[in-house]
Amino acid sequence: MNNIMFSAFILYFFVLIGIALYFYRTVKTAADFMIGSRSINYWVTAIATQASDMGSWLFLAFPAAIYSQGLFEVWTALGLIFFMFLNWQFIAPRLRIISEQTNSDTLSALFEKQFADTTGLISLVSALFTLIFFTFYIASGIVGLGRLFESAFDISYHAGIIVGLCTAIFYTIIGGFIAAAYCDLFQGLFLLSMIILVPLTAFFHTSGISSIISAYNAHIFQFSFIHNMGYGIFLAAGWGLGYFGQPHILINFMGIDDPQKISSAKIVGLAWQTVVLAAAIAIGLIAFSFFPTPVVNPELIYIIMTKSLFSPFVAGLALCAILAATLSTMDRHILISGSVVASDLYHKINPRAASHQIMFVTRIASVVVSLFALYIAWSGNATIYGLVHYAWSGLGSSFGPLVIAALYSNKQCTNIGALAGLVVGGTTAALWPCMGITISSLIPGFGFGMIALYAVSYLTRK
Repeated sequence: MNNIMFSAFILYFFVLIGIALYFYRTVKTAADFMIGSRSINYWVTAIATQASDMGSWLFLAFPAAIYSQGLFEVWTALGLIFFMFLNWQFIAPRLRIISEQTNSDTLSALFEKQFADTTGLISLVSALFTLIFFTFYIASGIVGLGRLFESAFDISYHAGIIVGLCTAIFYTIIGGFIAAAYCDLFQGLFLLSMIILVPLTAFFHTSGISSIISAYNAHIFQFSFIHNMGYGIFLAAGWGLGYFGQPHILINFMGIDDPQKISSAKIVGLAWQTVVLAAAIAIGLIAFSFFPTPVVNPELIYIIMTKSLFSPFVAGLALCAILAATLSTMDRHILISGSVVASDLYHKINPRAASHQIMFVTRIASVVVSLFALYIAWSGNATIYGLVHYAWSGLGSSFGPLVIAALYSNKQCTNIGALAGLVVGGTTAALWPCMGITISSLIPGFGFGMIALYAVSYLTRK
């Protein structure tokens, strides 16, 4: 183990714990813990929203996809930017206003009130799908942490995932939503600087753009991403559509202090997203020329590149960017998982529960869900890309149609229709990979869920 490099990680851990402890005193009610009592300013909202979106996928899986599949994977980035713009433009303002009007702290509560569901089934099924897919999402972050510690410090994979997960759980359950938001602000700015620094430095260690193009052509047949445009659009939609149903992103819209500042947050957030995705693409492209021989495990490109470019301490800081991306996503998943159990399950059983009891249940549930995710990630055989895509598609298919309907056409939808859309969308996304079809499960899941929602609503409206 390189002690100098590891000291950078220790320093980073203490910064996160310090932020969490600072905001611990601000958490007095369950609303403070779960949604920050809608008090987060637009700068924090913008960076925290985008940072909680990316995860270790940004540093490990996406550059690996560029390195393995070529520029065709740029369609993924285009889809993410375009649909995130739609999310900021059309979902964020109405979600912030309506969630406050209905006093909803979770998506499940919003669905229940907008679709006038008195049975509790929407809340129950929403909670179950959230917990299932978030468990896989947390597992993807755990795998990323394990590979980071294993590759950077020669620490065993299992020791690495335990240390990383304990850190994420600790600062999340201490400070709740506000602490997670400000930790994500810090981590978003930090990873932005590192993801620019590494490819820029690596570029000057190559022979220039011509050498990158030559090395690329030696590995990939098509330089342009325009070939097979139809499938490229499917690839873009297969990721981008998911934005409408991601609770860990939508919760940030609900927590901003002033709905009028969402337009400003949109500009900041989209600028941040565009820069980091472009830098991740650059890492994958520069790797063709930077490495004289093909990399056996492309998901380790950023780690290997960083260790060869910088001194141990600077390399440790640059590798902390993976930690920042991973933890900024995991903390929201952990927090929302606990909030769903406390608000949508426990509070239904015990409606007279005091605020401190709900916070206690939230913290305990967060730990339990994280342990299930640890079990999934323990073998280390699953790819980060595969875990993220499965969870992303499941959440987008389950909740995306309901979010759009709840905000724009709830009067035309019935509670039975909403439940049908939820079940059909989530089940389709969950089972679609078993069919062996290459099209992303998000597209049929989202489409079938939307059709079921409106078709069943039409049949049951009277």
